[in-house]
Amino acid sequence: MIKHNSHIKELIDADFSLDILCKKAIDLDKDKIKSMIYSTQQNDNSVYVAYHNTFNSKSGLYSRLKSYKEFLKEDIDNYVDKFNEIENGARMYFHQEMTVGYFIDLYISFLHRKFENHQDKNSLVMINENGIEL
Repeated sequence: MIKHNSHIKELIDADFSLDILCKKAIDLDKDKIKSMIYSTQQNDNSVYVAYHNTFNSKSGLYSRLKSYKEFLKEDIDNYVDKFNEIENGARMYFHQEMTVGYFIDLYISFLHRKFENHQDKNSLVMINENGIEL
């Protein structure tokens, strides 16, 4: 189980400069932001994802959906595609331009929720290639 606020540690461990994290996200190329988000996550070829509700109680296994790397790339693309919506929310709630650090941290928070809160529809689990939860 991932501990509360561990997304902050992931952002710190990525070792981005404070200058880049404090930069307005709108001023940074979207591909650069995608690359930065991707670099905060582990890239293990032996990790896969499955929907939590695909657990087979007889076999004790989950049905593999896709590799974690493939999932991350698609998920990050979808997240960055919502950039304007997220930026508008940040401006409305915080009355300022969204920073790169905020945008990346928010993604990591959303990612953790997908794997931690199994009451959510389409929640996910990490599994090995055989369907065993990690």
